[in-house]
Formats: sequence, C-alpha cells, structure tokens
Amino acid sequence: MPLTTTRRLLSASLLALGALASCATNASLSNSEWLEASSVLQRKIDQKGAEVTICPDQFTWIGLSDWFQSVGEPTYSKLLEMVEYGNTRQRSFALCVIAALQDRRLLEPMREAIPTEALGSEGIRREYARALAKMGDFSELPVLIEALRDSSSEQFGRAARALETVTNSDISVSASTSYEDREKIVEDWLGWWEDQQRDALLR
Repeated sequence: MPLTTTRRLLSASLLALGALASCATNASLSNSEWLEASSVLQRKIDQKGAEVTICPDQFTWIGLSDWFQSVGEPTYSKLLEMVEYGNTRQRSFALCVIAALQDRRLLEPMREAIPTEALGSEGIRREYARALAKMGDFSELPVLIEALRDSSSEQFGRAARALETVTNSDISVSASTSYEDREKIVEDWLGWWEDQQRDALLR
C-alpha cells in the first residue's frame, strides 16, 4: 500500500478515535478497558506488532517504538498481548514502549501479563524493572542497580539513565564511567537502596 494512502487511513482512524475519546466516560477508561482501535487501525497495529520480530536494525526498532507511542491507548491491548504471549523480541519491545508511555494504568495489567517468576532472561528482567520504575513501582530497582555491572556500555547507560530519572538520588552516574569504576557506583546505589528500605520500615 502506498505510504500516502497508509497515512491517510491512519489519520482518519486517529480522528475517529479522538472523537470517541471526547465522549468517553471515566468508567470506560478503567484499567481493563482501553480505547478501541477501528478495524483499519487495528490491522495496522497487528502489522506493526509482527514487524517487531523481523526488525532489521536499531533505527527501525526506534521507529516502531515511536509509532506505538504516537498512537497510544489503542495499542495497549497489543502491547500487553506481546508482553504475555510474544517471543523474547516482542516482549522486550513491548516493555520498552510501556516504560516510555509511563501510563500507570498499565501497571497492574502488565504485572498480570508477566509475573516476576515468568520473566526468563536477564534482559527481560531489566526491561520489566525499568517499566515498573517508570510507573513509580521501585520493587525491582535492584535489578537495574545490578545492571550497572554489565560490561556493555549500552546496558550500563540504560540502567544509569533509568535510575537517575526515577529516583531523587544524587549519586553521579556517567555513561563515560570506566568499567573499573563502576563497582563503586554499584556499592553507592546498593547503599542508597538499603537506606530507602530502612526509611520505609520506619514510616
């Protein structure tokens, strides 16, 4: 289908969804009910979800992520479906998008879709922890702290940015920090986490 035609169809679908949103009641926007996509938009959402599996590069991955974020709530069902039933690539992608959306209404459905014991790989655990933290749930924050020990500068940077974004800690973390200096940063973060736990017990 030509790109211009696809854009027209998507624009029409989004306009229809906007009209629906304007007359929706608060009851229709509960945690378990999202704005429904039109049949045209739903086919596009399904198509984009399938493209995640064959995504050839990081540039395309970012483009898909931006698309899901721009469409927003009508994609929530597909994102949660990918979290629960998708392959590793789809699951990682969906958690990344949910983290970026930061819609707290997704918190409980995400927990139900993928319990902690079913997380599997370390990479998925980190994406899950990051999504939780972005929505204000710090229960899995130690997973991000441990990720600072990763030899990959990309993984270190993702964990560091997430920790800096969601906490009020003044611990300095830089993407240029050498691998040798990271252990001190990890120790500082673990100490900070222990202090938070003690403070919580005293409340």
